Amino acid sequence: MTFAGRRVLVVEDDFLVSLATTDLLESEGCVIVGPAAHLAEALRLAQSESLDAGVLDIDIAGEMVWPVAEALHRRQIPFLFLSAFPQLNTMPLPLARAPYLEKPLQPARLLHFLTVIWRD
Repeated sequence: MTFAGRRVLVVEDDFLVSLATTDLLESEGCVIVGPAAHLAEALRLAQSESLDAGVLDIDIAGEMVWPVAEALHRRQIPFLFLSAFPQLNTMPLPLARAPYLEKPLQPARLLHFLTVIWRD
């Protein structure tokens, strides 16, 4: 599967994780949308940009990323969660089906799961 030209929304408030994620995806040929470090910015991008996928931290500066994930879900844009925050029982049900990867970033796993969500 080719990653070249795929537009990926990165939502991450930790600068180093954001940098590592964007560097990895750009090295595979992806076009990064964002990265967004604040919920309002992430939601605006999720609602307005042409996207092929989203990589979302769950906790963005103390706010849950659910509105962003729900916006992507409504637009049928696949996404995954990349977070140190544990999966929650309070996650809205449609979002609970999204892949969840724990931090620290594991490049091979992230690329694998992007391949999986683009196949579905």
